[in-house]
Amino acid sequence: MKIIRLVLLVCLWPGLLYAAGPNKVATTDRNLWPEVIHSQAAFDRASAAEILQFVHVMAKVPLASEEDISRFTGVKQVSVDSVARWRTKTQLRMLQGYRLAAHNQSVKHWDDLVRIAEERLPVFNSKWRESSEQFYHYYLFEQVRLAALFPRISSEILTHNDNEVTGERFEDGEFLLTYDDGPHPTRTQTLIHQLNYRGIQAYFFVQGSKLVPAEQKHWYQSQCLGSHGWRHHAHKVLDKSKDSIHSTDQVMAQLASLPSDSAFRPPYGMRSLALSQWLQRQGKPVYLWTIDSQDWNARLSSRQVADRVMTLMLLWRKGIVLFHDIHPHATVVLNELDDMVHQAGLKWRSCS
Repeated sequence: MKIIRLVLLVCLWPGLLYAAGPNKVATTDRNLWPEVIHSQAAFDRASAAEILQFVHVMAKVPLASEEDISRFTGVKQVSVDSVARWRTKTQLRMLQGYRLAAHNQSVKHWDDLVRIAEERLPVFNSKWRESSEQFYHYYLFEQVRLAALFPRISSEILTHNDNEVTGERFEDGEFLLTYDDGPHPTRTQTLIHQLNYRGIQAYFFVQGSKLVPAEQKHWYQSQCLGSHGWRHHAHKVLDKSKDSIHSTDQVMAQLASLPSDSAFRPPYGMRSLALSQWLQRQGKPVYLWTIDSQDWNARLSSRQVADRVMTLMLLWRKGIVLFHDIHPHATVVLNELDDMVHQAGLKWRSCS
């Protein structure tokens, strides 16, 4: 989501002032959960609890009207339709996720899930409940705020077309690691070494202006390479966006043998409808994300980043995880995340 940095683009995107990030970011302490996640069964038990907590918070916050949404998010010009679309999609995902986590296919309706949350949450540890409820209140704010701004200010929260990949169609328990904004002169190679050692393939979305083919020729051979544009700018104007993508593709082609449909990830998740339609015609998929690690956020420690990502993996049960190889947290938390994936019977999706 990169929410806080969006304020830097006020002059580039009309109305972007409302996209300045919240003062509070959803973080929690995973140590408050009473069970080590060392098996598929343990993952499912924790996942069911996280889903019920988010359902509980969603059910308490009124979001039906423009006034409700504006009061909750602080956004003055809200898209009621986008928020309704997000709510419908999220309620369906929570239902599907809970049925898998609880191994209970009889839960058919949202109201049933709300009732189950009311009945079962009180049995959990009170410290976990308190921390988790705060986490999901902040996380709901993050999500609804982005939905309220869409499509005036686009992001990963919703898609323009089927060419835009969010990870929602992955198999249950399947996650794709992605890294933006590189390459970094030292951190990128260290991270790739870690990934290769652990047998993980990830997607690196690189800035064309940072690429030096003579020095980085072999860096990405075992990983996947995608475009993040020439520089970290919002891709708003179609012709300028085309130039940014073409220029980056040309220099990327000198680093590795890339397919003609190499993927693009728009900085900040921002793209116009016209750009999305053009990319679809070019056969270039747009990669968004499901889980924002917030690893770029200087207010968060590596422990908080890891706990946030683990919690959201439990909540969504599948998807695309956003990191940045230019920041140190991505390298620090990788081993712990990979350990959880293996112990819980999950899977890192191959980028290729």
